[in-house]
Order: sequence, then C-alpha cells, then structure tokens
Amino acid sequence: LKSLSEAELDGDEILGVIKGVAINNDGADKMSFTAPSVSGQAEAIARAQIDGGINASEIGYIEAHGTATPVGDPVEVEGLCKAFESATEKQFCTLGSIKSNIGHLTSAAGVTGFIKSLLVVKTGKVPGTLHFKEANKAIDFAKTPFKVTSQATDYQLEGIRRAAVSSFGVGGTNAHVIVEEYQ
Repeated sequence: LKSLSEAELDGDEILGVIKGVAINNDGADKMSFTAPSVSGQAEAIARAQIDGGINASEIGYIEAHGTATPVGDPVEVEGLCKAFESATEKQFCTLGSIKSNIGHLTSAAGVTGFIKSLLVVKTGKVPGTLHFKEANKAIDFAKTPFKVTSQATDYQLEGIRRAAVSSFGVGGTNAHVIVEEYQ
C-alpha cells in the first residue's frame, strides 16, 4: 500500500484505489463477546461510504465477512441493508465471501477479502461463491439490494467499478473498506 501519487510516480501496477475506510467497536452494546451487531456493522459501512464520498448505489460488489453461520449472516445482511437504505434498486449488488473458497483465515481473513475485491475492480470479474446453493432461510435476498451467485459473473454496474470489504471481529470490532478501479 502506498499513496496514489507515489505509486504513479514509481510506475507501479495499481490494482485499485482505497476510497473510504471506517472502523468501530460495538462490544459494549452486545449480548455477548461473540455476538454480531446490526447497528455496529451498519455504522461502520455507512461511515466508510461517507468517508469515500460514495453512494451505496455506486457499489457493485460486497466482499462480506460471510462466515455462513445461522445468526451471523442474517445480521450481516440486515446491517448492509440498513447502510444501503438509500439504494432503492433490488439485487443490483453482488455479495460474496472468499471464506467459501479457503475457509476462515482468522487474522488474515480481512486481507484476503481485500485482495479479492481489488481483483474484482481491476478485472471486472466477480467470482462465484463456492458451494452456494440456497440462501439462509432468514434472508430474503429478493427484498434487498444484494444477490449471491455460485457462478462467476461480470461486474454489473455502469461507470467506475467499486467494491467494499467487511471484516468483523470477535469482541465487536467492525471494519469496512471501499475500493475502486484505478483509472
């Protein structure tokens, strides 16, 4: 990672540009140490959008924390929906998780999702979510801005390709980063 001006000056290959970042901790407001929180996740996501000057409707891919747990995934989608409430179109944003490919890499989980998101904005290709067959019964994707696919697809939105990465830690640390293609 380096500043855009430095990377351009050095002639580096630029995979993407970080546009917005936010981190918070909602540990004091949760039922337990390991419980996820809709409000904490939604706040981190919304603050990253504000930091980057990005509207939710301009993000075509979300690399979810996506641990495929019965409680965690519905909470994450609810938090995303809350942060994307200004976006009125349904299922315009693809949602995926690299954990379906390589498992949960603990402390490296966030960076692998970050790398995947950079490749999405650079190439315009969204990898399918491996092993995805049907959604958790607690999530009705048809009523959300999000869709999940098991097949690789092209990035769908017109204009600058943007992706976002969520990483949520035990104890209440929530991080969200928005990246866009380099032009």
